Amino acid sequence: MKLLAVLEATTGHFARHGLTSPRLQAELLTAHVLSLPRLGLYLQFERELTPAELDSLRSMVRRRAAREPVQHITGTTGFAGLTLRCNSSALIPRPETEILVEHATRILQDLPESLVIDVGTGTGAIPLALARRQPKHRYLGLDISPDALALARENATQPSSVPPEGTRVEWKQNDLLQDFTESATLITANLPYLTPEEIASAEPEVRHDPALALDGGKEGLDLIRRLLPQAVKIAPLILLECGPTQTDIISDLARKAGYPEITVHLDLTSRPRIVEARRNGDPCLPSRFA
Repeated sequence: MKLLAVLEATTGHFARHGLTSPRLQAELLTAHVLSLPRLGLYLQFERELTPAELDSLRSMVRRRAAREPVQHITGTTGFAGLTLRCNSSALIPRPETEILVEHATRILQDLPESLVIDVGTGTGAIPLALARRQPKHRYLGLDISPDALALARENATQPSSVPPEGTRVEWKQNDLLQDFTESATLITANLPYLTPEEIASAEPEVRHDPALALDGGKEGLDLIRRLLPQAVKIAPLILLECGPTQTDIISDLARKAGYPEITVHLDLTSRPRIVEARRNGDPCLPSRFA
């Protein structure tokens, strides 16, 4: 069966199952099976797929039609210029989180060598992306899940994600910042912020992420409420990703915790998404370390 016919049949199959962007989905899986860049498919429309290639693709198409995320099927995802390993151990990095990385990069570019802590690091996407952009700093990814941390460590060895030589990126199992005492310049966090009702009504793909990475409690704010009083003792500045309807509440929580200066940043669809909270106008002098 020729490549173009395979793409057309797969696209139709996905459309009948209600998938958005069915042609793109078909191209992503086909390119993965053939070890080609997606646009490289357009140069090989007359290529005959082997029986083994067709069998592999059929298996992936069945999984995708059952609403398993493409990233879990292929085992990778792109994020901020990195290619990260991806599985059910941690939240699939979203484009919205790249906005958080951009603002963290801006903040860190003029600061001297310092510690940056990512709370709830999951795949390790945030510290690994920042290490590439601001390599002079030291990065620490915290997560309560040992499986997520194992994935983050694996991602730190991937060719596109290996930290630059001399840059320290470390991982530690921890419940938020509980019992943590070392000072930092910046804390980043993309914690679970969905309510149980939002999880139940979300697209089926979302429920393939671990519940630990999704469920923020009744209001979606349980972990953020815990984190802010811990964070203010450790860092003068925090960047929090949250839901578009939560920024006002989180801004108030941050002020009450001791972060009086608040800036809310928009996501790619112009919705409020990132809360930047400062103890004062300038981050305090960063901690030094050996």
